[in-house]
Amino acid sequence: MDSQAFDMQTHGGISRCFAELITRMPEDVSLCLPIIESQNVYLREKGLVSDRDSYLEYCNGHPTPIKRFWYKLSTNIKEGHWKQWDRMPRLSQNETEHLLAQGDFDVFHPTYYDTYFLRKIGNKPFVLTVHDMIPERYAGIYTFSDHQLKNKRKLIPLASHVIAVSEHTKNDIVNLLGIAPEKISVIHHGIDQTPYVPIPDGNGYGNYLLYVGQRGTYKNFHRFVLEVTSVLNNHPELSVICTSDPFSAEEDSFLRRNGVRGRFIHKFVHSDAEIMNLYHYAQAFVYPSECEGFGIPILEAYRAGCPVMLNRSSCFPEIAGDAAVFFDFDSRRQGLQYKLEELLSWTPEQKEKLLTIQRERLRLYSWEKAAQELANVYRRVAWEHNNT
Repeated sequence: MDSQAFDMQTHGGISRCFAELITRMPEDVSLCLPIIESQNVYLREKGLVSDRDSYLEYCNGHPTPIKRFWYKLSTNIKEGHWKQWDRMPRLSQNETEHLLAQGDFDVFHPTYYDTYFLRKIGNKPFVLTVHDMIPERYAGIYTFSDHQLKNKRKLIPLASHVIAVSEHTKNDIVNLLGIAPEKISVIHHGIDQTPYVPIPDGNGYGNYLLYVGQRGTYKNFHRFVLEVTSVLNNHPELSVICTSDPFSAEEDSFLRRNGVRGRFIHKFVHSDAEIMNLYHYAQAFVYPSECEGFGIPILEAYRAGCPVMLNRSSCFPEIAGDAAVFFDFDSRRQGLQYKLEELLSWTPEQKEKLLTIQRERLRLYSWEKAAQELANVYRRVAWEHNNT
């Protein structure tokens, strides 16, 4: 693999996925991750890289513009990568290119869509993971990186095999790019299967609904607010906690116009334990998004023992099966407002029935299973390459 996802993210779903898979590879798969150093929290937590920061060491812990300039200059001279003028020149990419040029590997697996490796890989096969096709589905409507779109369109047809994180994503790849279905394997994400132990008396917010993640465009946040407003009016004790970025000026104004600004609380989440605690004590986790590649928060809520409410859209029925309360924005009897009022009126027995189904569904998703399936792809691609 390479360092792309880990250079791009200090934390986040893509880099976390790869870190989990790397640490669970079967013994017959020797996976090399040529990362010189990284700020990625998952790599550090799992001991895959050291806690070293050569930039801060060079600056004696006190960066200044002059020190930053000399660090870049000296490192680029040492590494011979003259055009890299970022904070930390791409030491790991340089190392990856060096190893690729040696050719001593069976399969290469880039962790994102940069095409730099094509000039170094020769005739060796590479496997590509596609986490979603959201930019392609909404091209021309929402603003996405044209660079990412261009690179995906180039790499997906060239890959020896493509991994999709859901059948929904696989179908998008087939329909939007015309890729043969047999070239794509679906490998679902996993989650830590150890039992979650809630923090006693850890609820500092009373009765609340939980909204996790970004809120822009296809996430349907505004529609969610409109649907939940009447529910909040009917339940004065109820609030909504939102994670991710603070409310924008536009969101703040929208909430005020609908008379619910005081009922929406923004919460920064600093650890896995903190987000699991928020799930556990919520009346429900609501996922109104129109499109996702997989939906890791569904599994997080399952593990935390939180009732899950999902928009009947995208990959959600595939991932959740019958282990969720589904709503349809365009249906009055099945709309979010109606289904939420229904859930809030449940008896403890009704709630426990759903949680039991969710716990059963959770067993389908483990990182060990995902790693074994990924290893099978590596074996098949290597065998096909060596026998053609």
